[in-house]
Amino acid sequence: MYYFIVNPNAKSGKGKTIWMKVCQVMNSKGLAYEALFTEKKGQAARIAREAAEREDKEKIIVAMGGDGTISEVMDGIWDHPEVTFAFIPIGSGNDFARSLGISSDWRKALDGILLEKHRIYFHPGRLEYNGKVRHFGGSMGIGFDAAVCDGANRLRFKSAFNRLGLGKFTYTGVAIKLLITSSCDKLKIRLDGKKVHRFQKVLFLCGLKGNYEGGGFMFAPEARVDDENLHICIAAGIPVFKRFLLLPKALKGEHVGAPGVYMYRCKKIEILSSRPKLIHGDGEVNGPVTKVTASLEPTRIRMIY
Repeated sequence: MYYFIVNPNAKSGKGKTIWMKVCQVMNSKGLAYEALFTEKKGQAARIAREAAEREDKEKIIVAMGGDGTISEVMDGIWDHPEVTFAFIPIGSGNDFARSLGISSDWRKALDGILLEKHRIYFHPGRLEYNGKVRHFGGSMGIGFDAAVCDGANRLRFKSAFNRLGLGKFTYTGVAIKLLITSSCDKLKIRLDGKKVHRFQKVLFLCGLKGNYEGGGFMFAPEARVDDENLHICIAAGIPVFKRFLLLPKALKGEHVGAPGVYMYRCKKIEILSSRPKLIHGDGEVNGPVTKVTASLEPTRIRMIY
């Protein structure tokens, strides 16, 4: 049984139109499915959990939305390893899909799911902050990258860019502005409960399961969604004018090894900031916070694409 969790407002309202086309394909193939529409932010988590707890022998939960929809669905199914997860990207950044090579063409993405061209098992990411727990599929971050996600979500012309298929450029535009204005603070991190690292003038820290975040920046070129680690990228002590050299390099993963860029691998990272900063999981912004822990859940989710 296929359960489609559809964000009808994704892609500036095109989500519902795309769903109707998906519906036609499912009907033509005589496949059993149910559509579950989200009406507001945060609702996908509850819907996903209710679908996961149904008595069907085999459940395939297909998220249709942006990266934020993945975060919410992970909240609902992270402890249901018997569920199969799938994703049709119809958002702006689509970094999770980019990391897996899932096409932005809904037809190709649907074909991959129905034919089960690829199958992986991955550990959902877990965020703990201010007494809350949230999950993510592809990435988390604190500082500049979270501010970029927040800024892009607030842009008045984001909808117009989405309609033109240029949604990822909203992130690039906001990033250029924030490269100048972002404040840099001290961070202290502990990796896997052991070694402590301290950094001055931190622009951002991100922890990735996939390669990409922020609308196409390859901050973790060696990461794989299905590996056993979080890949940590930290940018610290980089003068403003050199930040403009960093981002173009990061588009191709060529920032690794540059002065001020630090890379780590871990299963758990504890982060303490000298001042409150925004955080994000799959582009869903929360905070500001001074302390956050990111880790991997021990359970693995099966995914087809």
